[in-house]
Amino acid sequence: MKKLRRFLAFVLCAALCFLLLTGCGSRDTIRFKMIAELNQEEFCVAFRKGDPLCDIFTAALKELSADGQISRLSAQYLGTDYTCMEALPGALQLLETQPEPGRKLRIGVQDGIAPISSSRDDGSFGGLIPDLAQLVAEKLGWTFEYMVINSDNVAAELGSGNIDCAWMAASFSGSSSSVSLSPGWLRNTHELVVRSDSRYTRKNSLKGKVIGITDATALAALKESGMDAKVGSVWYYDDLSACFAALAAGDCDAVVIDGIVSGYYM
Repeated sequence: MKKLRRFLAFVLCAALCFLLLTGCGSRDTIRFKMIAELNQEEFCVAFRKGDPLCDIFTAALKELSADGQISRLSAQYLGTDYTCMEALPGALQLLETQPEPGRKLRIGVQDGIAPISSSRDDGSFGGLIPDLAQLVAEKLGWTFEYMVINSDNVAAELGSGNIDCAWMAASFSGSSSSVSLSPGWLRNTHELVVRSDSRYTRKNSLKGKVIGITDATALAALKESGMDAKVGSVWYYDDLSACFAALAAGDCDAVVIDGIVSGYYM
């Protein structure tokens, strides 16, 4: 009888473990697919209107492009070289006024946009943009302090003096009249993503549905593609991880993401 009870207990335990593992697996096997490309853009760095910092940063980025450093970081973090900044050796020497060493700048960044820019457990920032910013700082002999800001408030943050520049996964096309922009340094597309088991296969099939986004640039992509007038509603989420969690849970029907990071989340 004792042997029988032990055997039954073993079978019950094994069955319970199987059910738990199967349940966990079903959540982990949720997959996603891209069904449409909405637009193309180039990421820029934003500065106060007329600020000479724009020319200094641009020159530093051109030198780093010539050194292959931007391409290296793009391949490291994104798996592909998406860079589009002009390569110009000695660009800083061509400036009318040379940058003075020792400056400390406040840079507005995004959080939760891995692997582009996200905070670590110790409060520091990591990703493609912080690593590239560090190379710019070393080239200029400056130091940078990072401040998390909302990408929709770039012009206001710059105008108030809270930050000296905004370096984000954004083209800042909606703010171009009120800020100075560097030339584009990274190519991007906005993609429309759904669950792989979704019945939606093209953007027109999402008429009246819920779309998840993280910022105004994604909304601009919807407008540029004409989808904003067709979808039912647009919901904002704090970051891309929250977007994909909502999509996985069925809280929204599709999300708009930056194509350069799609491989990281999909």
